[in-house]
This record gives sequence, C-alpha cells and structure tokens, in this order.
Amino acid sequence: MAVLSLLVDYVFLQVAQWLECAQQHARDCLWEGEGSPPPDLTENLIRCLSRHCPQLPLSYSFTPISQLLAFQHSPCVSLLGWSTERYKRWCQEQVELKEATPSPNKPLPRVHLLLVGYITDLPPGESAKHDGNLYVRDRSGCIPCEVLHFDLSCLGALVVLPCWSYIVPQAKGSGGGYLEIISPPEPIVPPPVRETPPECVPPLTPHRASALLKDRLQPRPPRVTVTGRVSRVTSLLSIRHKTFFFFFLQDQRECVPVIVQVSPRLSWYHALRVGETYTVTSLSVSSLRGSSHQVFAVTSSSCLLSSPEFPLPDPVSPAEEISGCSPPGHVGQEIQEERSYQQKAMGVGEKQAKTLTYQGVLTRVVDPRAGLYELDGKVMLCTAYLQLLNGGRGLREGAGVEISDTHLQQSPSPLFPPIVLSCCLRSRLRVTQFSRLCTPLSPVSTAGNLHLHLQFRYHLRLPEYLWACDVSRRLQEKLCPSLVKPRCLQGSLGAGPPGVTEKLLSETLSSFSASGPRCERDLQGEILKEPHECPLREYSPLSPPWSLPALSLLQSVVSDSRYLRAEESTRSLRWTHHSLQPQELRPSLRLLGVLHASPSGRLVLKDQSASVPCLVLPRPPSAWIGCTIEVCHYRLLGETAQDTEKGTSSTITYVQFLLSDARILHLPHDCPTCPPAASLLPRPCKLPKLDGPSASRLFLVRGVEGLVPIPGHDGGFQFQAQAVWLGAPELLTGQVTEREEEQRASWDEEHRPLTKVLLLFCHSAARWFHFLQPNRVYRLIATGEKDLEIFHRQPEDSVQMSSCPVCFRIPCEWALRDVKAPDPPPWPREEPLSVDQALKSSSAGSLLNVTGVVTHRTLCDAQNTRMFPPSGTITESFLPHGVSLKVTVAELDRQAALSVYMNPAGGPYCLGLLPGATILIQGLERKISRAGAVYLRSVPVTCVRVLSAPAESNECLLVPKFTLFSELPRSLIPHRAVCSIACVLSVTLAWVCAACEDVFRAGHCSRSSSCTSQSGVFRAKAWVKAEDGSGEAHIQLQDGALLAALGVPQGLWEALQGRVLSRGEVRVQNRGRNYEVPGEMRSEDALSCYVSHLVSRPAVSRPLILTFKQLAASSRPLPAEPSHLRRFTRGERDYMTHVPPPPTLICLGLEEVEPGTLCRLIQERN
Repeated sequence: MAVLSLLVDYVFLQVAQWLECAQQHARDCLWEGEGSPPPDLTENLIRCLSRHCPQLPLSYSFTPISQLLAFQHSPCVSLLGWSTERYKRWCQEQVELKEATPSPNKPLPRVHLLLVGYITDLPPGESAKHDGNLYVRDRSGCIPCEVLHFDLSCLGALVVLPCWSYIVPQAKGSGGGYLEIISPPEPIVPPPVRETPPECVPPLTPHRASALLKDRLQPRPPRVTVTGRVSRVTSLLSIRHKTFFFFFLQDQRECVPVIVQVSPRLSWYHALRVGETYTVTSLSVSSLRGSSHQVFAVTSSSCLLSSPEFPLPDPVSPAEEISGCSPPGHVGQEIQEERSYQQKAMGVGEKQAKTLTYQGVLTRVVDPRAGLYELDGKVMLCTAYLQLLNGGRGLREGAGVEISDTHLQQSPSPLFPPIVLSCCLRSRLRVTQFSRLCTPLSPVSTAGNLHLHLQFRYHLRLPEYLWACDVSRRLQEKLCPSLVKPRCLQGSLGAGPPGVTEKLLSETLSSFSASGPRCERDLQGEILKEPHECPLREYSPLSPPWSLPALSLLQSVVSDSRYLRAEESTRSLRWTHHSLQPQELRPSLRLLGVLHASPSGRLVLKDQSASVPCLVLPRPPSAWIGCTIEVCHYRLLGETAQDTEKGTSSTITYVQFLLSDARILHLPHDCPTCPPAASLLPRPCKLPKLDGPSASRLFLVRGVEGLVPIPGHDGGFQFQAQAVWLGAPELLTGQVTEREEEQRASWDEEHRPLTKVLLLFCHSAARWFHFLQPNRVYRLIATGEKDLEIFHRQPEDSVQMSSCPVCFRIPCEWALRDVKAPDPPPWPREEPLSVDQALKSSSAGSLLNVTGVVTHRTLCDAQNTRMFPPSGTITESFLPHGVSLKVTVAELDRQAALSVYMNPAGGPYCLGLLPGATILIQGLERKISRAGAVYLRSVPVTCVRVLSAPAESNECLLVPKFTLFSELPRSLIPHRAVCSIACVLSVTLAWVCAACEDVFRAGHCSRSSSCTSQSGVFRAKAWVKAEDGSGEAHIQLQDGALLAALGVPQGLWEALQGRVLSRGEVRVQNRGRNYEVPGEMRSEDALSCYVSHLVSRPAVSRPLILTFKQLAASSRPLPAEPSHLRRFTRGERDYMTHVPPPPTLICLGLEEVEPGTLCRLIQERN
C-alpha cells in the first residue's frame, strides 16, 4: 500500500506540474490581453487536447515558437495522440514509396512537443503587409506554415496543432524553418456559425453574371453576388508590388473570372477547393490595368460562403487525359476538340502542348532555383514560368502534389526525361500530402534568381530554358566553390555587370530570339484570354547547341573518337596522334576552365574534376593566369607512344587553341571574393594588388634555355634566361594600371640597357617558362619587398660566368608582368636562322637558333641514341625511356629540309610538336654526318617552342611544288605530282580498339582478358603502284585518301565498314595486271572478293593530283629492295635492263583533276 500511495503521489505531482506548465504557457505565450488570462482559457485548452488524447499528454511539453526556432536545428514531427504502432505504419508507407525511388533520407523523427497559437495571414513586423501566406504566432514569435485543409473560420483563432512537422532550410542563412500542418488545426473555442449577411443581394449564376462583364455600355451595378462551382484557382502572383490571384466560377454554360487583390481576402487562396460550390458576395466589376478584360473583383466587404452543389457536366479525369497522350513525336496531332484554337497552322517543327491536371509524388528536387523537380521518377516538372511566393514550402522529396492546368511537352530536350510538365500563370501547384521524409527545404526565391533573369531577358521557351539550366548546372559543378565563387557565376542581375554564366550563354540565347519574334509575356492575358496563349503552348524540340563537359572526360573523348589518326612508326615503336575538333562532335563541346601555370612550365586548363595541359598560340599575357576562359574553336589532341617489343604504351591528352579564339569570362584580379589562382602558389597577375610599396625592375629577355630537372629534387624543374636590366630599380605604390606602365616606360635614357644578368627560375618559379619570350620586356615585382638593393644580391650558390657576371635567382613568390615595348625596339634584335641559313652556316662551337616547319617526326630506337648522354627519367615526358626524337624541319619556299635529333629525357615533352607546325628551337649543335649531310643535335639546355599550329586543311602551310617520280630530291618535305594509279598492291580494312590498337571484332576488343574497351576505330590502309610518265612509285594510302582513290560512294563505304566490323579485319593482296595469282592463294570469301573487285575496277586508274612526302629510311616497313632485271618488249625485240626500286611515298592528299587542268599541269611540268 505504501508503494501504491507513493506512485499515486508521483502521478499526481506529474499532473500538477503539467497543469501548471499549461497555465504558465497560456499566461506567457497565449493571452494577449491585459492582466491575468481567464480561467477558462486553460480549461478550454485541456478540453481541446482531450479530443485527441483520452488522457493528459504528460509526455508532451508546451513549446513557444521562439524556442522551436532557436533550438530545433533538424526536421522533426509531432503526432499528438498517435501510438507507436501507428507512427511506424505511417513511416512504412513512405518507406515503400522510397523503395520505388531510392533516397538516402530517413523518415521524420518523432518529438513530443505541443504547439498552440493563432493562425494569421499577416507576416511578423510592424510594417508587414499581407502576402497571401499563413503563419502561426504566439506572444514569443511567428513562424510560416503550410496547411493541407484550411477553414477560414480558423483565421485569427487560437488553435492547437495536433499533428505537424517542423522543416529547416537546407542552407544556413536561408531564414528559419516552417511548419507543415498535417491534420486540420483544432480551435480551442469552437468558431461561431457563419450566416449569410442580411444585406446580401440574390445571387447570380455565372451565366447571368457574364453578361455584366460583356456589356460595357450598361452602367455597372454597385455590388453583385455570384454563386458557382470553382473550376480553376491560379497561383498567387506578385506584380508591381501587388499580390493577387484569380479563381473562376462556372455553371453549365459560362465561366466568370474573379480577382482577389484585397489584402485581408488573400487567405481565401488556401480555402478554395476546385469542384466545390461557393457564394461570393459584394463583388464589383473591374477593368484590369493595361488590359481590355473585365473581371469581378473581391471587395473588402466580400464574404466567401459554402453553398449546396448544383449539377454540372462531368469533367474529363486526369487519368483519361494522360491515357490519351500520344507518344513522343505526335503530341501536336492529338488535340482536344473543344479547343479549336489549337488547330491553327504552326511553324515547321513546332508541336502543341497538351493541357491537363496531374497528380503524383515528388521524388527528387533537381534544381529548386531553376524550378525543376522530378515526379514519380519519370516526369520532369518545371515551375520557372510560375511564381512560388511561399518559397517552395512543401515541395520536398516524398510530397504528393497536384498540378492543375499544366502543359505537357514530350521530348522538348534530350537532356531531360521525355515527359516534361510546365506551369504557366494559369496553372496551380498544390501540395496534397506532406513528405514524411527527413528532407530539408530547398527555398526558392525570385529575387536575385539567375535562371528567371535569363528566362525573362531572353524570352526563353521551355526547351531553350532547360538547356540553359543544364549548362548552368554543369558550370557550377566545374567551378564552384573551389575555383570561382557562386556570386561570381551569377553576377549582378540587372544594371550591374553580368556574371560568368550569362557571359557564357548570352550569345547563344540571343540567337534563339533572332530565329523568330519573341513578345513580352502578357501576364493578365495569360490567365484570362481565350483561346489560351502562353510561352508554353507551342514548342519545338531543341537539340543542345553545344555542351560543357568536365575536363576529366576529354581523354575518353579522344580515345573513343572515330576520327583521323596520323602515325609515325619504326620497327618497334609506334607514335600516333589523334586530332579532334569540336564541330566533329554532336553536340559540339566547349572548353571552359581556369587557366593555371604549373611548375613544369606548362599551361593547364583546370576545373574541379581535372586539369588538362593546353598549348595557347601565341603565348597569352601573364595576366591571364587565374582567369576563367571559354574556348569554342580548338584542337583536342591525343598522342600515344607504343613500344611493340615491350608491350607498353603511354598517352598524353592536351588542348591546342589560338589566343584569339579564347574569351575571358572572369577576372579574379578585380574580384576580392575569388580564391587565389593556386592554393600553394602566389597569384601571378598583370596588375598585382599591392598592399604597400614594392620594389620592381624592368628587364629585356635575350634568350631562354630549356627546362631541366633540378638535381636531387624529384619532379622539380629549373631554367635560365639571359636578360639585360633596363634602367634602375624603382618602387611601385598601389595599383599600377597599364596606361601608367606605358607612360612610365618611355624608353628614354632612363631605360637604356645596363647590365647583363642571368635569371634563375627554380621550383614553382618555373611556371613563368611559358611566358618568357626572347626580345620581350617584363617587369619583375618583388612582392612585399621595399629595399631596392634586393636586385643586386646574388645567390650564395650561384656560379659566375665570364659572359654574364651577374646571376640572380627569382624567388617563387615574386611576380612578372608584361610590358609593352616600342616597335621597333631601340635595341638590336636577335633573329633565329632559317633552315636554309642553318644548312649554309659555318659557325663552329656556337649554338644555333633555328625556325622552320615540321614536315616529319619519328622515334628512334634505343640503339640509335648513343649520341646522347644518359639522364634520369622525366615524369612529364610520356615518350618511352631511352629513345630519341628525330624531327625534320623545312623551309617550304626554298624546298630546304634539315634533320634535328633531340633527347626527350632532358625535360618535359613539348606539346604541339606535330607535322605542319612552325617551331623555334634554341640552342642546337650543328653536326655533319659521315655521308656529308648536315644535321642538328640538341643539348641539355635546348629549348623548343611551337610558334604556330598546323593548318586545318593541310599539313603544309604552303602549296608544295610539282615534281616527277624520277627526279625526287633527297628531302622529306611534301611535294606534288600528277599521276595515275597503275594497280592496287594490297588493301587492309580493319577495326582496331581505340584503347590498345588491337583487333576490334563485333563490338569487343580481341584482347578481352586485359582490355574492356567497347569503342573501335575503322582503319583503311593500302599500297598502290602509281605512274607519272617518268617512273613508278609505291604509295601508302590511308583512310580518306583510299576512299578518294577508289571513288566509292560514302554510303557504300559505310556499309562496307559495317561488314568488316563483324570480322574485325580483311586483307586483300594483288600482284598487278601481269601477275597470275596461284590457285591456292585465291580467296573464296565473298567479302574479300568484293574488296578485290572494288580495287581492280578501271575507274581506279584515273588521273589524280597526289600530295606526298617520302618515307624516311627508319620508317620503312621493309628494307629497300635492290635493283633487279626486268624484261621489256619493243616490236620483235626483248630488252633486259636493271631497274632501280621504286621510291616509297606516303600520301598526304588526293585531288580529282579536270581534263583541261590536267593538260595545263602536264605542260607546266614539262
């Protein structure tokens, strides 16, 4: 008995404490009058709670709204009166839905909190105005709320919220959370029964009321009352600082619009239900500003009363509308008969959107700022053309939604699901069931919204808007937040400068509007006008004009490409390069990233996924470092070096583009919010931001040596530059502009050349290698240093040279700036030698600087590299260890060629060293071979620079001269000849793996055990015998050249490729017209016979203009044949004579020739 008594006392104490907390909560947070609250306030509160809980909810605690906002930092749910089993079933229903559409979010955790307050439609604040949203407030605070079932009688009443969830925003600083009221609020005091006002006039039906809107000549009645069924409720709109919405009342024959813009009546938006019948009193007839439409307007004395239903025709159900939807490509052919306006003629390729009502579950929030959501895992919802004044509250993953009067567009963009629902101003998006998942809110704001800014400024239609959203998303993934801040991407919308996103998209978005007239949206007409007109009614599917790939995908794009491969090979080494341009892809790819300078002396284009080496021609200003650039025209290059004997290969992928083809989208030097250009390195820029005075000095570069490894430092590089100090050191203060720099550098006596200096760039200072050019002037800025004598201090470990007594090491944190020098400069320029001058040069013991055009390049085997001393392996070079590089440079206008042997192990591989490129090689030794031929050899400090890229149409920059096969000069530069194909000796058609170069058969690599690539490249190669009247030549044709020689139509050639793909490889041998193929060598294979027929047709032997170059001796597939005896018959006599072997040539291009042109060329040749 004592234990029971103690238990009773304990329970009584708990009840007493709980009741005391209820009274205190009512006194502190609920009572708004003066003095103490009436006793019945607490009694009514407890009586109201008892309707949901048979017993007092002692486990629940009363929570002021201010404490909920301050201390609850995660989503939660409170379910008054629910058992644990009911809560688990409630969560399980959401889990079953989540299994259909996987989500990492868990159900809302349950808390035992009681919320009591007043429901109001007035936001907090003394000067707040009605915005159409609902709030729950008490004396401690106010919080927004979303209510599924709202009764106007609860407005202003003190209510208990039995079941509610508290949702916090996803991003910090996005404001406080909000409430999702799951079950209807329970008034503490039952509201009085609303009666019809006695002064209410007899109601009109919508049919009779419509006559008042149509007849403009009759005087307007003071007030009318209309009864009808609600057929449509638009969304809340805020235009010109006025908030309003429309609803439509209909009967069997007419439908009339009603506008609600009186602030106290905006709460009707939450109470109106489509399909319910209402009586609206005290309506006035109003004309909308700037429109010819007349509508009924709700006044301050209007009332909204529920009325008995009256019969109406059954509307078409949403299920029937969707079941009648045509498949993609035929949406515009199935149109509702009652909408005859949709049958008017549309433009070519335009489709008609279908209008319907859709109910579904929000399965993913794709991009809330762009208004993109996923429904039921397969339907895309776009709300960008609709205002969401509540910030998108309730639109969380797992919520049930209903979209009325939405436009269905099928396959508007291949970047999104095939079915896209879009909402115009006539549509309404309503949450029918709140999400039970613990997903935060992704708030939506129309202020400062970049996507809406682009939509309104460029009048975008839905397919164009979807593409712009995709590019914006990819851009943010590439740059934010480590490289560029989000505010820099967005920019200042309106009058300020545009951000990176708008700069990138502006040209393409402007071209959309140029294709046809784009009108401003008629906002009121979009809601009221019949037939309905809005930007979503008609659409044309849009293929992406271009795409913005992550830089990490570029290597796969090159390796999987089916485009031209040029090959230079020896017996054991294969060196191939792939060239790919953006117009060869669908869609074309634009490159975008931040330009960085690496310590290895290369420029790299960087985004958050990867860094890609790039070659910019001519070299960019140093101020470009750290800038975000866009490149539309470029070459995506991939070079592969393969050692067939060792079975190893390595690949390097890089980008080559012209300086004029790059566009700067963002300058970080003027943006204080952006991070530095490199996390570990100081930001080199043309206009450095100096916190205080900094010492600086001008210098002229005379020569630059090549990058070499730093002894004892793995991966570190260094180089030297011969320079001359110009003038005396000076102190720079504050921001130095380019105009002040030009005025400062007046190039008078103050800036005459003074002392020679050897500048040392080590470790991260080697990033300036790409920017230093001979005969250029630069300003060296000692960041943070004020002592002008710092430029006279030599490093302790420096070695003085007789030719250059001053040696100066550049600290890593110092910066360089380009300085514009007068043209011509006041000092002598050191020009490099041409190829012809290098051949005739007689200088001994000095290093030469040579410029020319690359006509051929090849790798030399390891046994041919004895001329170079051994050196360590360089990680920046992708070429095999121990090989040398032979490059043939030519002076095309003089038909002079020169071989240059280089050791690639001395430094990083030079990007862009391709046939047709113009290069400058500094520091070469002139040598003479045993046969008396002149060649050049590199030394450890040799520097190779690419001056210009190969021409797009040809490997040569100049048109080669015509020559005869019998008079071929001993040169590797290209030539041309007028010839005809005598016969095709051999043909090889094959599919090779894009990754490992092995045979690719039936969609799979034959090396299936070690290679998983599923991408192949078609290769065609043939050896033909050609004649030009003076002699014969064996010519190698590849890919497009073979197609041109055979004269096969493109369609037939593609069909032949498909047949070869099933076998992987087809080889056909032919001995010419005078040879008989033995029977055992004849093939019975139908495909081989067909290829033999193609190559033996008479149409193959026709006059052609051949552009060719001779095959280097080290690249010949077989040793050169000796001369042999051949029999010739003339009349009745036979002659035997020694015939030298025909030259071996590589075809660079084939051109058809007209008969008249052929005769002229033959005459000129002879």
